[in-house]
Amino acid sequence: MLQLPDLPELSDQVADTYQLILNGKPVPPEAPGLAELLTAGLAVDDHLGNGTYTPVEPRYPGLQMAQKVHEHLTALAAFTGALPEFMAVLRDRYQASRPPHASIQFLPGRALINEHIAREHASARTEIMCAQPGHRTPEDLSYSFDRDRGALQRGLSMRTLYHSSVRRVATVGDWAKSMAHAGGEIRTFNSRFPRSVIFDRRVAFIPARTGECETVSDEAVMVAEPLIVERLAYVFNLFWERAQPWYGRGDSGKDKGLVTTPTQRAILRELCLGRTQAQAAKNVGIGPAWINEQLGQLRKKLGARTLNEVIYWWATSPDHEVQD
Repeated sequence: MLQLPDLPELSDQVADTYQLILNGKPVPPEAPGLAELLTAGLAVDDHLGNGTYTPVEPRYPGLQMAQKVHEHLTALAAFTGALPEFMAVLRDRYQASRPPHASIQFLPGRALINEHIAREHASARTEIMCAQPGHRTPEDLSYSFDRDRGALQRGLSMRTLYHSSVRRVATVGDWAKSMAHAGGEIRTFNSRFPRSVIFDRRVAFIPARTGECETVSDEAVMVAEPLIVERLAYVFNLFWERAQPWYGRGDSGKDKGLVTTPTQRAILRELCLGRTQAQAAKNVGIGPAWINEQLGQLRKKLGARTLNEVIYWWATSPDHEVQD
């Protein structure tokens, strides 16, 4: 904890004691401010035993006191800057140490999130619902493959919802094909939907924070309140009913008689909502380079020179009426 520098009080009593020393008068040991004047170097004990002291010109001790104040202010500014982060660490540890039976728990950190999900996954008995709007890396898929297949072998119902953009990703397609073969259900939805993992309609995991463009976060909330979990399952089912079944690689999902692909339609819907290409890419679950390639292919197919021409065509085209 910060300590205040040892400085004299800026009071008339201290000044009066200093004046007695200047006048060569004896000063009793209990005189107000005497000890502070000696500590600050503004006076020196004569050691004559008669209570007399030698005054020191304030200029030199004053510079030292100003330096002490400056150092203290610098330390105080650093302390103030570090305080919010330190309190956030304490908050996270407090939340993480709450009893396991708490209906809502904050989980900071990927390791803690995975630990709780693994525990609930192993104890699930009836069904698992998983909504994954973002991209899953090969490491994520490899980590979950044996665990998910084991759940299906135990007789659980397992439904996984992805964004339709993952149909072009070979690793996800291989995973989906294997899961479908083992009895899992996979569907893709061509628009935004909220991330969640729900076990037995008993406990759910959702992002701790979401924004205009949701990203994978290292913070999650585990919810065990029955009414809230049931509501989250209801929302999952709303999107599930509108999603298209997917059986992995070999299922291209292309639309006959339409100019646009499902991914291109999702991109155009995002742009028409006023989002930038970067925001649209995050919402659709693809990278910036891929969104540029998709829009470039569409411009070439339509013979359009600018993106504005493409959006104008889209607003009046039959593709715009497709509900996917």
